[in-house]
Amino acid sequence: MSKLRPWRFVIAAIAVIAAPFARAHTPDTSYCKIAIGHEAVTFTFTFDLVTLARMTQLDTNLDDRVTHAEMVASTPAIETFLRQNVYLELNEREARFGELRPPSWPPDAGDAIPAADFGQRLMTFTFSNPMLHAPDAVALIFDFFDEIGVRHTVLGNFGWAGEENVVNFTRFEPDYLFDTGYRVPAWEQFTQYFGLGVAHILRGYDHVAFLLALLFVRRFVDLLKIITAFSVAHTLTLALAALGYITIPSRLVESIIAASIVYVAAENLWRGAESSQRWRITFAFGLVHGFGFATILRELGLPADGLVRSLLAFNLGVEVGQIAIAAVCWPVLVWIGRKSWAGRVRVSASTLLIVFGAAWLIDRAFSLHLMPF
Repeated sequence: MSKLRPWRFVIAAIAVIAAPFARAHTPDTSYCKIAIGHEAVTFTFTFDLVTLARMTQLDTNLDDRVTHAEMVASTPAIETFLRQNVYLELNEREARFGELRPPSWPPDAGDAIPAADFGQRLMTFTFSNPMLHAPDAVALIFDFFDEIGVRHTVLGNFGWAGEENVVNFTRFEPDYLFDTGYRVPAWEQFTQYFGLGVAHILRGYDHVAFLLALLFVRRFVDLLKIITAFSVAHTLTLALAALGYITIPSRLVESIIAASIVYVAAENLWRGAESSQRWRITFAFGLVHGFGFATILRELGLPADGLVRSLLAFNLGVEVGQIAIAAVCWPVLVWIGRKSWAGRVRVSASTLLIVFGAAWLIDRAFSLHLMPF
């Protein structure tokens, strides 16, 4: 037997010590970091490609590798899987994840990742929920262990106020509630939700376009009926959807909202300003717009305390915003209506709204995400 030279002994010792660290990622393990702030809560999920392949097919051309293009194409299916199998509660009420940031491709991965590296290559998916204030509590429930593996573990980390709380999510312990202890004063809460309601209607281009299309009426009483019908309708569904009693896919809601713009604008062309019964169709479409208003509240997370106050404040803000739009635009339309060229303005404006609504409808119905709003 030959002697083990000292330098070989050193190399062997280093190999033994470094062995546990040679593979930085443990199989059947995912990661979730929840960063809680006063203005936003971000949820960062990290999965290896083996786990992602259990959510959806990554290697679509079956060449034993995943390209950047294939990952981009698979992202919507992964997003849908996470939204349907990971449940979020903010302030001890059901909420929905906010906007998903596109996953970043590893800079050292080249054009494609071979199948042999699927267990070690990680992809990160981050959802961001803007907040009016820090939430009272944040809870996650993982309901995907039957799909991705009963032995799978999610290593969670809740970060708040400079401190971190580590928790493991497993098939037997799939949920965890983190209490921040933060409580917002009642008046501050009211003003925040009121301001959110005003901002949402003024910045909600789809809602504004719908209201503008509705304003082509001659009589003030018809305008009152329209505003009242829209207010009653969206108030009803806003409350039901925000509280979780009724849930409709956001893609369907946004598509119908876009369709409502097309319909009302087209009605301006064939009925002109003589639409005394417009309040009826306004009520019907207003029910759908209420679901759209509720989407923002489900991302923010309704407060555990002062729920009725917050809903009332948000809805009041929406009403003030839409009344402000009507107060500015309707007198202008009445003045135009007295001119000889009023018909041309109505046709031109309605045609533009039809084009806008149709483009929006196609974009939302097929999830193209080409329009910037």
